[in-house]
Amino acid sequence: MPEITFEETNYTLLTSDLTDTCDLIPTLIWHEINLGATWRFVFRAAVEETDMLVGVDGDTICVPYLDRDEFTARTITEAVLESSGYVKDKLSPNTITITIGDIVYVATRISDVVMEDSPSLGWVQASLQKMGQAIALKIDTDIRDALRVACTVVGGNVVGAATAGLLQYEDVVDAVAILKNNGYWGEDGTYLLFVNASQEADLVKDTRFTDTARYSTANIPLQGEAGKFASCRAMVTDITMTDSSGSTAYALVVAPPTNKYGPAAMLAWKRHIKQETWRDNQEGRDVWLLSCRYGISVKFSDAITLISDC
Repeated sequence: MPEITFEETNYTLLTSDLTDTCDLIPTLIWHEINLGATWRFVFRAAVEETDMLVGVDGDTICVPYLDRDEFTARTITEAVLESSGYVKDKLSPNTITITIGDIVYVATRISDVVMEDSPSLGWVQASLQKMGQAIALKIDTDIRDALRVACTVVGGNVVGAATAGLLQYEDVVDAVAILKNNGYWGEDGTYLLFVNASQEADLVKDTRFTDTARYSTANIPLQGEAGKFASCRAMVTDITMTDSSGSTAYALVVAPPTNKYGPAAMLAWKRHIKQETWRDNQEGRDVWLLSCRYGISVKFSDAITLISDC
């Protein structure tokens, strides 16, 4: 495949982009650019972030962790102890690796003529805001995909919705039960429930949650919003939450990264979001670039439960 260079795949905002399509220039223009809606970013709440790789050699972190059943208590009689002594066991640590991925970036070019003809409209600010939103969307969807794949492929922690196409309170209760059976009790904070807006509407319409608001964390009944979704804090997004085929919706229940046993997933930065600009004098334009580098890995797949077909 031929190499695609930066210059071949980027375009310049020109005056013609304004005059040919909407006749903004030289017509009097509204005093600001309406940026429109953005996405709702929630999935970063599910990961622990680290800067360990920023400014140091290497592009991979090795993270050790232990299972619940590292040791099994034994019994021994005095006679056996006298003849053969205690049986010795040792820890068997597991590891995950977080490897930095490809460069994530958005770039644009803005011509001098555009800036001269509409100096008050803030084309640079608007471009950078939209570029930043695009990178935030990429990060959020990467975390979403890592959580989904680990749960369905590695962990196998899947609860089918009791009613296909409908998320109900009982589905969330069942998902939380799986996490508790795996040892994640939520004492350090409520579980995170990732849903789309339609699924949130299903839960709000389900009147059973008002009858069981007392069902909250493992030990202490909490009042208010934290207890209204079966120990979960609802993280509502408009980012698509469907399976790989794009046809079946799902929801996720995740132990929070603040829990004392370790985070379900980790995000390692190599390059935080970085803004750069340079001048292209020959063609009369400025180039703007936002870029970052990071890696995402699931640490405890059993700290995630997927509710399918909801």
